[in-house]
Amino acid sequence: MSISTFSTKFQNWTSGNHDIDEFIQKAQLNAKNNRSVIEWIEYDNFEDIEYLAKGGFGTTFKAVWKDGPWTRERNYRNNNGQLIRNGKTKVALKCLHDSQGITADFLKEVESNILVYSTYSTGKVVRCFGITKDPKTNNFMMVMELKDSSLRQYLNNNFISMNWEEKLYRLFCIASGLKDIHNQGLIHHDFHCGNILSTFHNACITDLGLCQPANAKSSQNNNKKIYGVLPYVAPEVLKGKEYTQASDIYGYGIIAYEICTGFPPYYDIAHDEFLAMKICNGLRPKCDYKIPQLIVDIINQCWDADPLKRPNADEIKELMYSLYCDINLEKRDSIIYWQVKKADEINKKLSSTVQLPLTSTNTLSYTSHSQAIYTSRLLDYKNLPEPKNVDNSNGIEYSGNYISLICFIKTYF
Repeated sequence: MSISTFSTKFQNWTSGNHDIDEFIQKAQLNAKNNRSVIEWIEYDNFEDIEYLAKGGFGTTFKAVWKDGPWTRERNYRNNNGQLIRNGKTKVALKCLHDSQGITADFLKEVESNILVYSTYSTGKVVRCFGITKDPKTNNFMMVMELKDSSLRQYLNNNFISMNWEEKLYRLFCIASGLKDIHNQGLIHHDFHCGNILSTFHNACITDLGLCQPANAKSSQNNNKKIYGVLPYVAPEVLKGKEYTQASDIYGYGIIAYEICTGFPPYYDIAHDEFLAMKICNGLRPKCDYKIPQLIVDIINQCWDADPLKRPNADEIKELMYSLYCDINLEKRDSIIYWQVKKADEINKKLSSTVQLPLTSTNTLSYTSHSQAIYTSRLLDYKNLPEPKNVDNSNGIEYSGNYISLICFIKTYF
């Protein structure tokens, strides 16, 4: 099997939906390698299907794909070896709610984002293999790479044992994936901790373009309906401005705070219009947990009320990699090395005087407000104030070290 012969198989399959058939056929005609192959997969090709989680616009299952994805045959005489099936492969099935009437507008959004999977191979963005349909509900399902858990689940179970080296590496991985997305001229639109999948040594981004109902039409989007998880949505978007790459960067800042402290943002208050108003007025997450100042400065820049003052994903990637290397190599002449030492000392003293919210298994334990919602939904808030910064003196602090560090990065990387 070769990529060029996919078109000869078009008559052998159908999803039952003209838009989806056209979507897959176009993707196969434009495929340049096995990573860019999107295919229709019959539902009976999956076994051991198990429920994983439910989000705002979809439900995720895990399953075993009996045939598995296409992979390139190792042919040492011909670098352009034929495509062969990988065999049984564990995958995630993302069921799209109300997708019986899936629209071409929605598929166009998904199509543009699939470019990231095929163009980049950094492993920091989750790959999409194709589409299937649940015969019981007639809802369509995206077939995607399966990772261990969401970042939120990983933090709940492992934060106590995480050191700053691991935290910085995860922040680097996430920034790398976001850079890949932005370099394609794309925007994630729903960048929050639930859309970061985590393994023991890695973190990668998923659900590009899936932050909207599957039956949404462009005419609806023109009304500037806002979908997302409130704590991660940039204030200018809440106010009604267009979602930009800088809006993704705001979400990255909130995710960075979450990785550094272990806790979801605003978990103890209602995620309602009053919180949206406070965010526009400059409220940001606060904590007693000591974070190294260089990391604090990057976070503060990411969630600046002015999107033009936020760093881009490439800058963040280089910053986080530089800090990670200094810790990994134990560079005693680096600023971050001593800031981490100081932060660890302070946090150790804090943990000895304040009862940490742990369970008997050393996992984080906290009680979320009944109206703290961490799944994507319609955010329809009116008459919000213009976004502004305020002095968050009770939260994480700001210093000028970030400016010096970013100048260093631009000079030497």
